[in-house]
This record gives sequence, structure tokens and C-alpha cells, in this order.
Amino acid sequence: MKIYKGFLIIFIFFILVGCQNKNKLVEQPINENNSIDKTEEINMEQTAENIKTKTPVEGGELILSMRMPKTLNPLINEDVTVDSILKLIFEPLFIIDSETLKPIPNLVSSYSISEDGMSVYINMRDDIYWHDGTQVTAKDVVFSLDTIKATPTSLYTNALNKVSSYSSKGNQVIINYTEPYSFFIYNLCFPIIPSSYYKNNLDIENSKSLKPVGSGSFKYSSYRLANELILEKTTSFKGTPYINSIKVIITPDNETDLYAFEKNVINSITIDFSNWGNLNYKREKISTGITSNNFEYLGFNFEKDIFKNIELRKAIAYAIPKDEIIKNIYLNNGQKTITPINPKSFLAYSEIESYDYSIQKSIEALGKANLTKEMTNFNILVNEENNERVETAELIQKRLSQIGLNTTVVKKTFEEYKKDLESGNFDMFLAGIDFGIIPNLQSFLMSSGTGQDGINYQNFKDERMDFLLGNMYKSISEEAFIKSAIDMQQYFAEQLPVVGIFFKDQILLTDYTVKGDKKPNIYNQFNNIEKWYIEQEVEDD
Repeated sequence: MKIYKGFLIIFIFFILVGCQNKNKLVEQPINENNSIDKTEEINMEQTAENIKTKTPVEGGELILSMRMPKTLNPLINEDVTVDSILKLIFEPLFIIDSETLKPIPNLVSSYSISEDGMSVYINMRDDIYWHDGTQVTAKDVVFSLDTIKATPTSLYTNALNKVSSYSSKGNQVIINYTEPYSFFIYNLCFPIIPSSYYKNNLDIENSKSLKPVGSGSFKYSSYRLANELILEKTTSFKGTPYINSIKVIITPDNETDLYAFEKNVINSITIDFSNWGNLNYKREKISTGITSNNFEYLGFNFEKDIFKNIELRKAIAYAIPKDEIIKNIYLNNGQKTITPINPKSFLAYSEIESYDYSIQKSIEALGKANLTKEMTNFNILVNEENNERVETAELIQKRLSQIGLNTTVVKKTFEEYKKDLESGNFDMFLAGIDFGIIPNLQSFLMSSGTGQDGINYQNFKDERMDFLLGNMYKSISEEAFIKSAIDMQQYFAEQLPVVGIFFKDQILLTDYTVKGDKKPNIYNQFNNIEKWYIEQEVEDD
């Protein structure tokens, strides 16, 4: 735990990057400087950026930051900030669409699934080349998978999730799975590296470790140890970027990144909302929301019979003012939801009860719950380090009091809070889980998720939900996948194992010089970097 400039930053760092599927219970940094005025500021910046239509210009240098790398091989690297930068150099098989959160082909011309759902056949494009001029082939994909397999600490280990074997035939990659797995395509977002360059040169002590060769829009130019990495633009299958070069300076920590952005040392930074109030940035900012899979919700303790009363759960759900929470506490940086499927996802189903705030409906449901006054005293567990979550708990407490439920907000340190969740020492709780690319709903909602390493802290056990989730994860066709996701969401809305509140957004901040069509996403904050450009200052004659 470190203290910087009067605020506390606590990182619970079992983080997901790229296409990994490691869920985490989220604790956010303390934010002491939130202000409603900043909502207007953010919206004004976004509106101003949308209104301005300027012709992109070539040239300029974009300045970014990362930690000191041990390697610049993306499949061996273990640092998330380095991984973000390497996405400028290396391309993945599939990318995540910013609008629908759906994986779409990138280095792939087409793919198909066997009738039994156990094998995937991926046909590679034949028009993509490495920065050294050699062609990207299926053998490079196999070599990349071999590299991940040989590197247990790789950020992309989940590329091998449920994989039994893989091989190449001509320019086709064949991946075989241990069982049908509908989320397989999400795991294929890992970067591909050239076998001809890295073969027998995977040791981080090797000189090639810090001289990467990729297939992206920017290529390696130079690297000065503990100082800076220089990238230069190149023509790739995505076109030629407007920006000439990218300088990546080496910084020791997140606080230095924030300070460097404030002082105009770097041009761009991606932050969690909780860091927004900690910035003291004087020049014009341009902000772009990044839809994340960071799910904030209210959970119940199903070990207590009172919470098995569905009408009570409905009454509580209707009493949560989601719009007010998102607007006034999180300054509009969130997507309202009821289920743990992001509302922007192509899997989301909107034709279900959303439990929008309604005191009248809440009172009606509470009447059906048929509770005595002695049964209406509850506590809401929350981790005290998270100011926004504490404020949310206190607002929910006020709204529940309006319908006759007496609640107490119990604030504990994150370690104590997590111990109480694991031991069941709570009535209700507020929590956030970063599902990453693939939401592990089985660990979150299935009966099997209540044990060790599970995140079903609410102890929800339901055979029907177990069945529906099983169908969802084993669907073979996309049609069946979407149908099973709809079935799950419908049942979720009927049963309310937890009450979803919203999915948090991250924020891409750039200074006033960085223009263009920015489309950051959960996988890549620099998605669409080819369309960014640096506004050039024109000197007076």
C-alpha cells in the first residue's frame, strides 16, 4: 500500500489482459476529489470532439508510457503496460469489435466449426506480412501457441483453454478442443509472432527479445534501456498511419503516468474512473469511454432463508436508483444493467425486466413478500477503501428505508471484507468483478462456484441456472450461442441471484493535439490507431 499526493492507491492485481479469462473481485482506488461539475466537463469535451471535423494530417509524434520491459516478445512478457504498447506492433488472430464486443477476424480470412463443436478450422489471410517482409502463415500461429504453452506465466495462457491439440495444414490452422466451447473465439485474440524470427530465440536474454518484429501498423525502430522505445509507422494491411512515430517513455508506476500526463510529458493515458478526480490537468482534454466488463452489483446471502424470498429480492432491486448512481457518483461512466451480460454485447437481451428504479413497484413487491417488521433489518457489506461504492451503499440504504427496510452499511477494509464474503458473514454486499474478455459466469452463478476459488459469494444454488449456463458455454453455432445467452438472461431476471447495477467504463484521455477517429476497446486501447493524427501547430508568418 502506497500513499501519493494525499490519496490512497490499492491494487488487487490478479488482472486480466488481452484475451485471458481470469475473473477478479475488484477493489478500486480511493478518490477524494469527485465533483459533479466534471460530468459536464467530460460531456463538453466529447461533444466538442464530435463537432470538430478536420482533415487528418500526416506527421507528428505520439508520446506514451510503459514500465521497463524484460522482453518485447508479447507472448513472454508479463507486464500489462508493456502488453498495451506491444499491441501497436503485433496483431492478433481476432480482435474485439468496439461496438458489439464481438470477436471478429483480423489475420483470418474465414473459419468454421466442426459439427460436433470440437474442432475449429481457421484459414489465414495471404496478404499479411511481417515487418521483415516475410509472409504471416499458419505455421506462425502454431509456433505462437507453442510459445504460450511453454510459458506458464504468459498473459495469454487462456488461448489454450480446453485445447487438446493444434496443427497446421497449408495455410489453415486446426485447433481441437476437449469439449464444445462457445467462447473459444474470445481466446483467439492472442498476438501472433513470426516463427522464422523467434525460433530458438525465445530466451529473454537473447538480443532479439528487445528487438521485436511484428505485423502491426508500427514497427520497432530503437530501444534505449530504461529510457525509451521508439516505433515508426509502416504500411500494413490496415493502411498507413497518419502519425509518423511513437515514443514510449519508461516510467516506474501508475502515479508517474498520471503526473506525466498532467505535465504534458505524454499525450495519452487510460484510467479508471476513480483516478479521474486525481488528475489536475489544465489543458484541453479529450475523453473517450471504453466499455469494460467490470460488473458492479448487489449480492444477497442465500444461506439466510429471508433472501430466498423472491419478492423481497425484487423489492430491493426496484429500490436501487441505478441512473442516479451512474450519473451522480460515477459521472456517467457506466452502462446500466440487471444481468452480468454487458448491455453493449451482441449477447445482451433487452426484452427482460430491467428493474428500473420505482418506489411504487418496490412497495408492491415488498407487500407480496409478506414480512413482519422484525424481519426487515439487514446490513450491506462494503469495502471502505472504495469511496464510490460506500457512497452507493449509503444511497441504497436511504432508498430501502423509504420502503420500510432498515439497513446498516458495514464498512470494512478490503481484506476483512473479502474474509466476510468467503465466510458468509453478511446479509447483502456490494461488489465489483472484472470479468475481462470472457465472463466466467459458471464460477459466478453456478452451484459449483460456491467453493474454493469460486466467486459465487452469494451462495446461489439453482439447478436450472446450472443447466442454462452449461448450455451457454457448450453451444456450437452462433445462433445457439445467442439463444442460450437469452435463455440465461431471462431466467436471471426472474430469479435475481444478484442485482446488477452497471458495467463501469474506463476512460481514454488524450491531450488536445491528438485527434482522429478513436475506437478503444476492452482488448486494445489503441484500436484504430491508424486513424489518429497529431494536430500540427501552424506558425504565423
